[in-house]
Parts: sequence; C-alpha cells; structure tokens
Amino acid sequence: MTLPLGNGHTAAAHVIASVLRSDGIQASVYDPSENLCSLFPLTRALRWLYRFAVNWRHGSVHVALYRLADRHPASVSKIVNIVFGRRFKAWLNSIGPVDFFISTFSLLGYLLGESGRAPVVSFVTDAGPVNRIWFYGSIDRHIVPDSGSYSVAMLCDVESERVSLVRPPISAGGVIAKEQARRDLKLEDRFTVLVTGGGLGLGKGILEAARALVAARTDVQLLLNAGKNAELLNDFTDLCTSGTSCTVTGFSSDFPLMLAACDLVVGKAGWLTLNEAISAHRPTLIVDVVPGQEEGNCSFAEKARVGRRVSPIEVPAVVQHYAGSESALRDDFSFTNEMLSVAWADDLADDLKKWAWDRW
Repeated sequence: MTLPLGNGHTAAAHVIASVLRSDGIQASVYDPSENLCSLFPLTRALRWLYRFAVNWRHGSVHVALYRLADRHPASVSKIVNIVFGRRFKAWLNSIGPVDFFISTFSLLGYLLGESGRAPVVSFVTDAGPVNRIWFYGSIDRHIVPDSGSYSVAMLCDVESERVSLVRPPISAGGVIAKEQARRDLKLEDRFTVLVTGGGLGLGKGILEAARALVAARTDVQLLLNAGKNAELLNDFTDLCTSGTSCTVTGFSSDFPLMLAACDLVVGKAGWLTLNEAISAHRPTLIVDVVPGQEEGNCSFAEKARVGRRVSPIEVPAVVQHYAGSESALRDDFSFTNEMLSVAWADDLADDLKKWAWDRW
C-alpha cells in the first residue's frame, strides 16, 4: 500500500511486492488515492502538492508540514482519519481477502491500523532521525533501514520485538558489466556521469548541476535522466543542443543499464535513488536534499561512504577530480561495509515470513 508523495514510496512498494512474489507469496500494490475521491483526481492533486511543498521558497512548506507531523503525530493522524477514514475503510472492503498489509507511507500505516482489517507492517522509506509519525498507530511490525531510524522507534516507545532492522541493499554478483552496458546504450567507453532527478525529477539542484557540468565542458560523457518530469526533460534537452557529449532520457526501463554504464551518479538524497546506486556499486554526489525528510538519508550515505554531499556549482570540479583519478574514486567511496546488506531481499522476505509464522 502506497501513496504518490515522492516516487520512492511507490517504487519501494513495487520492489517489496517483487521480493515477496519471488519467495512464493502473492502480493499486490495498491494506491488508495486512485479510488478515494470521485470529484477530482486525488493522485494528481497529491503529486502537485508534493512538488509545490518541496520546491516553493526552498521547501519551506514541506519543512513546516514535516515538523508538524513530527511534533504532533497523533493530531495529524486523527485529522487525516476524520477526512479520509470512512471512505478508506469502504475502499478496503472492496479489495477482497488480505492476510496482512505492508505500508510504505507513514499515514497509510495509521489508517490501515485503524481499519482493523488485517495486521499491518510499516516499511520505513527513509533513514536516520525519521519522522515520529512513522511509529504512531496500531501497527504490528516496523521495518527500518538503519540504527538512526531504529532509535526513533525506541524513543516512540515501540516495543523492540515489533521493530526489525533490514539494512539497505548491496548487490551480490549481479552488477551489470560497465563495458557491456555502454555497448548496449551505444555510449563511448570513457568516464561517464549519470545526472538523475529521481522518479519525479524533484529538486532544482539537479538542473543546476547539469548546467554547471555542460558550461564547464569537462571531458566526460553525460547521461541526463529526467524521470517522469517533463519540464526537466525539456531543460535537459535544451542543454544538450550546445554540442556537449550527452544523452538525454525521461522515464526508462533502461535505468539499470544507465547506472551500470556510469562511473558516478549526481542526484538527490531519495532513499530509492541512493539504494539503486548502492546496488550498482556507483557512488553518488548528492546535490538535492528534501528538507527534513531526506537529511537522514544524506547522513547515512556519507557515513556508509557511498555518497557525498556537494553544492551544484562544485560538481564540475569534483567530477573532473574523479575522472582524472580512479584511485581517488576508490579511496573516497566503499561498497563493502557493514552498514549495507548483501542479502537484502532474503533478509526482508525472511523477516516477514518469520513474523507471519509467529502470528499464525
């Protein structure tokens, strides 16, 4: 169960469903916003609201809402339940029998718990000092990605036996060969940078970094991925009319190939974006952080030595430094530390099966 407030929540739901299906468990992904309002498209409204909150006046709206939810999780949850609770329960009754729910969005976990329909697992999609609203409500199991989010659960008086730590993924031998990926994408075999705006292309730092790279005319190959953001796609296309060696794409199933083909990622601190880069063993220069929500993700990436926060204008110099020294890239980043899990999918499936077995 997910909501379209940041593509990471939705993508995480599909990844979890895929993991469960591969383990023989029947799983479906639902977005309640597609069904709760007949008067106007709620999904589109939520996406617009999220974009506005994150981008207007340096994210001040998002910061205010985030702090409100963190300081008053009970009040915020109850208001949402008053507005949507009755219709949400009616919609739940229409989807057929369910053994348990997995929520990848905090308030959905609360609404599912209030419905009393089936046991609820909350899958936390950010790291570090996450919002306390993740741990409010009648939730049976919390899955968190790191010690920081685990500590918040403890501060919220969640019993330790109801919280499990499943570390972020690192691939185990499944990394696509860089040379093959470049051949498949018809790219030159030289230092390549993937600039990606994530699923929704949120954040202005991505475009600023791309402009800085193009203006600097560094001797690197650029892949500019705009996700589902049509405006960012147009901006990227305009940038590449200047003769710079770059390839522009929107949302594409070739994204894993792009990751494999690059040496370095320039992007935001979304949990999904970071984990995709981690799984491909590609370090990330973080140029965008959604205030409040993604600061913990950025801190995790830096502590785990899989990412580094830089300003957009610093990107060309940092890229040129790494392009000229493979040893510097190896020295500054690592994908073999204990903060990452080789067997992430197995860990998740095993944890859920053990929890379900103990209940039934």
